[in-house]
Amino acid sequence: MVLLQDPHSSKGFLPSFSGFKYFAPPVAGPRVPCYMSQNFLRRYAVLQSFPPESDDFITLVVSTPQGCFGTNSPRFPVGNAYARPLPPFPHSVSPESSLLNLDHPYILSGDFNVHNGTTDPFRLLSSKEENESAPYLDRASDLGFTLPNTRGVDTRFPFSGTHRPSTINLAFANPHILPRFHSWEASSLPQHDRITPPF
Repeated sequence: MVLLQDPHSSKGFLPSFSGFKYFAPPVAGPRVPCYMSQNFLRRYAVLQSFPPESDDFITLVVSTPQGCFGTNSPRFPVGNAYARPLPPFPHSVSPESSLLNLDHPYILSGDFNVHNGTTDPFRLLSSKEENESAPYLDRASDLGFTLPNTRGVDTRFPFSGTHRPSTINLAFANPHILPRFHSWEASSLPQHDRITPPF
């Protein structure tokens, strides 16, 4: 499974890749496509859902009748978000619509376009950056989510030399999946922004 945020598209169409099927919101030039292996789809049923308030978030629910990751849970949702700055609202994807309070395994990954000392301890933060990131990190903490991201490891590598690398691509694991989460690796990321590692 590969989750992308704000990928390049041609005339509003996403690229296709042999052996993969993509899921995305039903809009031109979707910003949160998810590519899944056809081999995976032959084994499991996958349903997609979108919150009505944003085209920048998608949830894929994998049906696993025998249980997933050594648990008895018959479903495993994966969220993909691209939280664009969207005045007058802080971002196009809210903490409430993406950090879901579920009683079964859930992973959320995405480009949240926020800077926080928890994930990027070497960055000097403005009060605006702190205020924008706090609702996401506070809700994650309240619901028991953990950030698998390694503190201080950059996830965005801009092409422009005027911007420094930063940590805005985040993964959140809820308490039901965290014991099965073995590692999080950033070194395999391509030198591009808005891409999260495959699960």
